[in-house]
Amino acid sequence: MNTSSESSNHFHDRCVVIDLHVHPSLKTYLFDKKLKRRHRTGGAWNPFTLRVDLPKIIEGGVNAIFSAIYCPEKKMINDCWFLKLLTHFVNKKLRDLVKDNHFVSTMKMLAHFEKAVSDAKINGKTVAEIAKSVSELHRILDKGNIAVIHSVEGGHSLDGKIENLEVFFNQGVALLTPAHFYENELGCTVGGIPEDKKFLSCFKNEKEQSCGLSDFGREVVEEMIRLGMIIDLTHSTPSARDEIYQINRQRRPLVISHVGVHVMNPKGMNPTDKEMKNIADSGGVTGVIFMNYWLYQKEQKNGLDLIIKTIQHIKNTGGIDSIAIGSDFDGFTDPPDDIKDISEMPKLTHNLLKSGFSELEIEKIWSKNILRVIQDGWGKQ
Repeated sequence: MNTSSESSNHFHDRCVVIDLHVHPSLKTYLFDKKLKRRHRTGGAWNPFTLRVDLPKIIEGGVNAIFSAIYCPEKKMINDCWFLKLLTHFVNKKLRDLVKDNHFVSTMKMLAHFEKAVSDAKINGKTVAEIAKSVSELHRILDKGNIAVIHSVEGGHSLDGKIENLEVFFNQGVALLTPAHFYENELGCTVGGIPEDKKFLSCFKNEKEQSCGLSDFGREVVEEMIRLGMIIDLTHSTPSARDEIYQINRQRRPLVISHVGVHVMNPKGMNPTDKEMKNIADSGGVTGVIFMNYWLYQKEQKNGLDLIIKTIQHIKNTGGIDSIAIGSDFDGFTDPPDDIKDISEMPKLTHNLLKSGFSELEIEKIWSKNILRVIQDGWGKQ
């Protein structure tokens, strides 16, 4: 197989490429970053840059993104004196989010990002659209535009009210992550803030827990299955994940959207081989994160090889049909230096070809698998 950079780029351009988990809405809302501008990114950790803007999406040959709306938890603000200062004296938008309840703030962020996408025309032309149903997604892809699919990260955004789930669903939210950094009304958390980012005496109360779902959490999971909202197991504890497998009983495909694997890095957030088989058996996918902290136990700057090894392990465990990409770009993460933003996605295609993956396997990794999950798991046809 010819795996030259030129031939792999041609193949990448023919692929439909979908990233299952990115966070540009955080940066457009909090820091007024403009999607239509190309923002400079570098190898160093920089939580204030935008790694997913339209010029980079186009350059990376990406056709669709799941845009994760994350409303910062009030518990997180209260757990860090620096964020308290930022909230009260510097960032008015963050102050407004904290003033409202989590549901209202999440809806505000969602509406703001819809406008950001609508305003982000290039040379006067609309190049990205919000997809609020499966049919809209296919229409946008067939048209050659970039599809943006809403997801919500953290069950705290429901504000403890089951009826808010259907509001999200009707607004076009395809996927929800019940857990996030701090415990919420749905249950416990396995955590997610890297230890090396808990500086300035911040985030002391964000820690891995062992309990599972609350009664409300089980009610939400059942309602998500009924509605057809995709359940994302990321940040849920192993106990909660096990409960969700049992409640779901393979009725809907499950995803764990942005993780490493336990065998390469035995952190609680990373699924075990048995869990990845459970996800595969549901028709779902494990999405590979682009962050070395979760991919490997030892610190290193580059990470493309770790991403490839993680993909290979998921293939060997759950099968090629159970793999997706959930980079977590713009989630205040520290991506590998050798694939630092969404414009560099062709590098992954090139390295997968070099590693012996077939073109059909790569097409499944990039989109065919997640398109199947969308078709079977999203109730808004």
